[in-house]
Amino acid sequence: MSGDAPSGDLPPSQGADDIHTPTHKKGRSGTRLRELATTRNADHRLPILDLRNPCYPLQGDFQPNCKFYDHVLEAQHVHPSILQLTYLTYVDLSGNKFLNSSIPAFIQKLQHLQALYLSDSHFSGRIPYNLGNLTNLLVLDLSFNALLYADDFYWISQLSSLQYLYMSDVILDKAQNLLQSLNMLPSLIEIDLRNCGLDKLHTHQHVSTTNLSRLEYLNLAENGLQTPFLDAFQNMTSITVIDLSHNNLNSTPFWLETCANLDSLFLYSNAFYGSLPSALQNLTSLVSLDLSQNKFDSVPGWLGELKGLQYLNLSSNDVNHIEGSLASLLGNCCHLQQLDMSTNKIQSDALGNHTQFECIRHDLMYLDLSHNECNGPLPAWLGQLENLSSLIMTDSNLVGSLPCAIITKLVNLKTLVLSNNNFTSSLPDCIGELVSLKILILASNHFDGVIPRSLVELVSLTDLDLSRNSLNGTIPHNIGQLQNLSTLYLFENKLHGNIPFSLSQLLNLQNLDISLNHLENLVSDIRWPRQLVYLNLTDNRISGSLPQNISDSLPNVGYMLLGNNLVNGPIPNSLCRIGSLYNLDLSGNMLFGEIPNCWNVTQRLGVINLQSNKLSGVIPSSLGNLPTLAWLHLNNNSLHGGFPSSLKNLNQLLILDVGENHLSGIIPSWMGNIFSSMQILRLRQNRLNGTIPLQLCQLSALQILDLSNNNLMGPIPHCIGNLTGMASKKNISVNQSNRTVEWYEQEVRVVMKGRELEYTRNLKLVVNLDLSNNNLVGSIPEGITSLRALHGLNLSHNRLSGHIPKRIGDMKSLESLDLSHNQLFGAISESISSLSWLSHLNLSYNNLSGPIPQGSQLSTLDDPSIYGGNPFLCGPPLPNKCFHDDFQGGDEDEEKDHKEDKVEKLWFYCVIALGYFIGFWAVTGSLLLKRSWRLAYFQYVDESTQRINVSLAIHLATFKERLTGIVNRGAE
Repeated sequence: MSGDAPSGDLPPSQGADDIHTPTHKKGRSGTRLRELATTRNADHRLPILDLRNPCYPLQGDFQPNCKFYDHVLEAQHVHPSILQLTYLTYVDLSGNKFLNSSIPAFIQKLQHLQALYLSDSHFSGRIPYNLGNLTNLLVLDLSFNALLYADDFYWISQLSSLQYLYMSDVILDKAQNLLQSLNMLPSLIEIDLRNCGLDKLHTHQHVSTTNLSRLEYLNLAENGLQTPFLDAFQNMTSITVIDLSHNNLNSTPFWLETCANLDSLFLYSNAFYGSLPSALQNLTSLVSLDLSQNKFDSVPGWLGELKGLQYLNLSSNDVNHIEGSLASLLGNCCHLQQLDMSTNKIQSDALGNHTQFECIRHDLMYLDLSHNECNGPLPAWLGQLENLSSLIMTDSNLVGSLPCAIITKLVNLKTLVLSNNNFTSSLPDCIGELVSLKILILASNHFDGVIPRSLVELVSLTDLDLSRNSLNGTIPHNIGQLQNLSTLYLFENKLHGNIPFSLSQLLNLQNLDISLNHLENLVSDIRWPRQLVYLNLTDNRISGSLPQNISDSLPNVGYMLLGNNLVNGPIPNSLCRIGSLYNLDLSGNMLFGEIPNCWNVTQRLGVINLQSNKLSGVIPSSLGNLPTLAWLHLNNNSLHGGFPSSLKNLNQLLILDVGENHLSGIIPSWMGNIFSSMQILRLRQNRLNGTIPLQLCQLSALQILDLSNNNLMGPIPHCIGNLTGMASKKNISVNQSNRTVEWYEQEVRVVMKGRELEYTRNLKLVVNLDLSNNNLVGSIPEGITSLRALHGLNLSHNRLSGHIPKRIGDMKSLESLDLSHNQLFGAISESISSLSWLSHLNLSYNNLSGPIPQGSQLSTLDDPSIYGGNPFLCGPPLPNKCFHDDFQGGDEDEEKDHKEDKVEKLWFYCVIALGYFIGFWAVTGSLLLKRSWRLAYFQYVDESTQRINVSLAIHLATFKERLTGIVNRGAE
């Protein structure tokens, strides 16, 4: 079958001779169905149509190396010509793609059909009622068609022979008569209704009991069910497997204790709490019991009476008490093979100290007690588990040393994981006696001393992790004897000396991390295993130059991490020939010369880190040939020139850091159009000029923008508020697959709070904008206050003018604000006092005036230099008080005097008005009331007027005569 099959109608089989009997069957019915198919196929009148995707198993896990989608058949629907196969008994179309078409109604005409498998075939719509006409059907599998639904289930009651019903992921939340219909099928052996939305069924659809006495397998997981729904499933006398996981059960159904044949019970991820349900005490046939991911806090002693138990999972609970101790439990359950009690609250006393089990032979092979609170040494009874092959106790607060008396008895141990504990002392030599060991992980403890030479006797080892300890000395020179080793982690210790030559003998080694030690080597002298995929030598003392033929030594390497060493010389061009290379880190060395210009499209590079070297030349244009490049660090070198246009091809770039170089020219406007996913752009401390392009406002994902220490001019773009990545409190998100881990490996320097800080693991949390030390002019855009997620804002050392934005207080996340050395004027906005996270503030050397706002957080910033160089500012913490402060003590008297003055003025104007009124009416009233006075008054006025007129006439005549005499004398 080909994955490139054209879309269209899926043709029927050409005959029984052209098909094969399936060899994998679904669920627990696999063997019986295979026998059924073989029997029916013996008569060629009863053919089988098997078009199941060969990578889609009927039972068990998917085949790891099978390419599922290469075998998918695609068709618009099932062709009706399938009806020509009159005697068809077995149809399997599972694992194909029918483009969300409906299940064809004509399938009812296949009257001889006994098995119908349509699992995961992309069917949709309502399940046709006429499937109920297939009265010979034994198996119906419609599972994993998430768009299929049923709104009435009565049709299924007509399938009187049905034994196996699989409908996982089919929508049944509106199915009518679901339980009633199942009750009419006493022939059912297996029912799988996982994730069908059964919790939404109305209570009137419940029945008091079901007639499912033959049922052996019941799966109702992932339905959000509560206990009352399960009451109907009593009388299941043949049941052997029940899966009720991922529901909302807080108690077991009342009938559970009557299931005498039950051997597998799955109740994980529910709402159970307290002690284990007592109903389990009677289930003496139990073989597998999974109670994980609940809230159980106590394990009763009767659990040890389930003698047949082989698999027990109590992980991810709150267990802090085990009646009789864990040792006594193990002493009773002699046939227990796997026990997982990880992620609980088990302490040392709950482990117990029994030194002798009652079991003649203990079958336990897997024991996981990780993530507990043991606070003690390894329990002595571990040495009695002679068949133990896996012991996992990571992060359990274990203390002391590794006792040889215990570990040497575990001769069958293949996996030993004791990482993240508090073991001390040196690693014992007796560890070399665990000759069956394949995985040894003792990372993150406090082991010291040298690596025991006996380790090289563990020739079966595939994984060895001794990282994050205090081991000293050298790496064993004969480590090459571990021929099966595929992973070797010795990082973060105190190892010194040379990397042994025998390392090259580890022909299966794929992962090697010996970083953060004191190893010394000429890099050219190291002989690498050719199969290495992950190589990490960072933070050592590796010196010398990289071999020119490094691609021949490491042809399969994907991660080459050599940062923070003493490597010098040029970067070899042969790196461009390693097609598997994904992460190249040569930072923090003494490399010189130009960056190779040979990168090509066949490479899958996602990370290039060449920062902090002595590299010169220009940014190579061939970097544009790396379409998968997401992180590019070239900062702190001596690169010059501008940005090559070929960088336009890097549309997946997340970090571009070319700070601390000698780059010149303008910032290309195309950056805003191309780098839509960019989240960190760092161009600080170069020689860039021109204006900040408006297109940078289109970088909506940007969270760190650093353009400081350049020669940029012009205004801050008015659209700066469009940088939505700085406006919301979402952490850096990575849409690209498999790129979350790399964020924890990135390193970016950010100037914040007046000093340069280096961010690595918490880089995803940093939001910063730095435009300082340029020649920017104009006012600060009010839109900048919409960047509410900013932690740091630095606009210092520019020529900005205008006011501090009034809504500066809206930037609630600000921890550092520097507006110093500008030409800002006016008052400091009162809203600045609402910046409750502010811990660094610098407004010095501007032209600000008025009182300094006060507030709970601002009051802690009491250094006067914060406001220095602003002579017209006043108020704390400056020594010069504001004007109203001089009269602060007499404010109340002043207010009182002011009120008294207002009263006096009011009385003054009232008296004047009253006097005018009285005087006016005293004269005018008397003249109106007394006629003789009025006549005398007007006669006096007339006489006075005549005298004035006569006097004026005489004076005018006299003045005229004098003036005439003067004129005449002047004429003579």
